[in-house]
Amino acid sequence: MDTLTALGIIGIIWLVIYFVAQYLGVEKLQEKGIEAGTPFFFMWRTERLNAFLTKMGKKFPIIFFNIGIVVGFGGMIFAFWMFGENLIKFFTQPAEAGGVVPIIPGVTITGLPLVYMLIGLAIAILVHEFAHGFAASKDNIPIKSCGLLGFLVMFGAFVEPDEEAFEKKATPKARMRLLAAGSYSNIIWSFVFLAILVNFGAIASIAYNPPSGAYIYQLGEESPAAEALFVGDVIIGLNDTVINGWSDVSVFMIDALAGSQLTIHTLDRDITLILAPTPPPAENATRGYIGIYGADYWEAKAGWDLLLSPMIVFHMQQIVLWCYIILISLALFNLLPIPMLDGDKLLSNGLSLFISDEKKLKYIMYPIRIAALLIVILSIVFSLIMGKGLF
Repeated sequence: MDTLTALGIIGIIWLVIYFVAQYLGVEKLQEKGIEAGTPFFFMWRTERLNAFLTKMGKKFPIIFFNIGIVVGFGGMIFAFWMFGENLIKFFTQPAEAGGVVPIIPGVTITGLPLVYMLIGLAIAILVHEFAHGFAASKDNIPIKSCGLLGFLVMFGAFVEPDEEAFEKKATPKARMRLLAAGSYSNIIWSFVFLAILVNFGAIASIAYNPPSGAYIYQLGEESPAAEALFVGDVIIGLNDTVINGWSDVSVFMIDALAGSQLTIHTLDRDITLILAPTPPPAENATRGYIGIYGADYWEAKAGWDLLLSPMIVFHMQQIVLWCYIILISLALFNLLPIPMLDGDKLLSNGLSLFISDEKKLKYIMYPIRIAALLIVILSIVFSLIMGKGLF
């Protein structure tokens, strides 16, 4: 199923939800905390979740959230360095610069990576918002409302602390604990998923044999592979080289030249094709290009194959990978001192502990904000110009 078809089906589901809400009565649903009167949008406010966050937040020791402040400022410094260094590479080492692009479903990210990214984004938002709720509860900042929401293809949760209590009654340290909690939680969970990813082979070995090939999940348009291979093919050899995993394909292609002949051995057939030049923005066009995107192929052990398919472990591995990527990326980006992000208020509240003059505080904050905003905007512009960061 292509991306546009999938988005079309999701759009139809949203319209059904909208018309059902109209039939049942938008106002009646609102009385129950359900907002569904706007197409492609759903929100459910629940007192039970509010009570859960309040109860659980009290159980955390205050030092846990104080550590979050330290981690938050450390993450802010690291984010500045990471994004800044990457921006410099666009001028000094363009091939080494990483892509920084906004998430636009169907445009900057398509196919299966879009599905994995949306799952990772939902988890990241969930733990991020819940952490805000826990921190608010610990410092006796009332939670105005909380619940679950969905918009188009994105789903998550929301927690709204009482703004008046947050701005006027809470101390700067209490505000910092709340502001840092979301990214702090994302960083903690990113390491959890990283640990799972590092030990994924050992976990999967319970039901699967070691990787025995490279599974193709996407083909490049107008590439040599698009005319000879199919999504779902498993590569077990390239010329005389045995392929046991996706990394073997990457290693083999390092020395492959454009225009050379390549025989691809799959589980059910052999294909011979001519490698194309690597397309832009790659600098070395003489390197051969197949046009395949893949991952390790896992075959279920005897007995397990009745319940599990190679696709299950493939999808689980990709979901874990994308959860790690989204969690750490969202945490670091959110810690940048850019207005509307938590990092901006975190830094201003931190500086207010040492600078009581609000005018001086603004003079310090504005250059920092402008620098952070320029780094992000320029990174996005150069990424789009050079075609980086697109999936």
